[in-house]
Amino acid sequence: MTFFGYTSLNDEVSHGLTLIERLLPIMFLFLVICIIFIFSKQIKNYRNEKIIRYTISGLMFLGEFAFIIWNYIHSLNGDVRFITTLPLQLCSYAIWGLAISLILKSERLYNYLFMFGIVSVLALIFPNLNHGFNSFRYYQLYFSHSLLFVALIYLYRIHGFYPHKKDFINAFILLQILIVFSLVLNIILATDFLFIGPGNKPIDFAWDWPYHIIQYEAFMAFIYFVVYKIIKKIKSKEVVI
Repeated sequence: MTFFGYTSLNDEVSHGLTLIERLLPIMFLFLVICIIFIFSKQIKNYRNEKIIRYTISGLMFLGEFAFIIWNYIHSLNGDVRFITTLPLQLCSYAIWGLAISLILKSERLYNYLFMFGIVSVLALIFPNLNHGFNSFRYYQLYFSHSLLFVALIYLYRIHGFYPHKKDFINAFILLQILIVFSLVLNIILATDFLFIGPGNKPIDFAWDWPYHIIQYEAFMAFIYFVVYKIIKKIKSKEVVI
């Protein structure tokens, strides 16, 4: 397989991702997050701080456009149905939305997408990949999802953005709208947006269609609740300090 060759979970490979291929991007991401926290005061006072925001946003757009072009080229060869690769997954909504939020410095948009970003970061721990250092898709996935988390932390630490209880509720309502929208598309187009729809399973041990939607909803509700409690506790400690 060439570096820019199309990769799929159906590919036969001698091994999955090695431990170093999994850990190296996460270690690099941790380093970047540490830098943001350590130099947060200097970044806040930097007169051209917007250049940093625009740069992060531009890199996020670059990663997503590269993925779209890569998929389109391989769709011409019949390797993939291009329509199934459109940016209509939770990760895509978060990446595109937060890239715009960085440019506009929009706290409202950030609050709507905060939980999308938190859930999408799971892709760094459980990447939807078979191939590692030898694959363009490996670098694109970790690049885009790492920048997604960088954007979340940056706007939180530098600009004080964080969702309140009402924002969590509104974001969960938005998720329900996207679930219905995705279900309709999946049924009509035989796609797997949000990993829900006929024949789709988000994880191997999920229930069969359509019952795994119940698991999906329960899991998302649980994650929303837990993250809300964590954020609330963190902010209360900051106020006390």
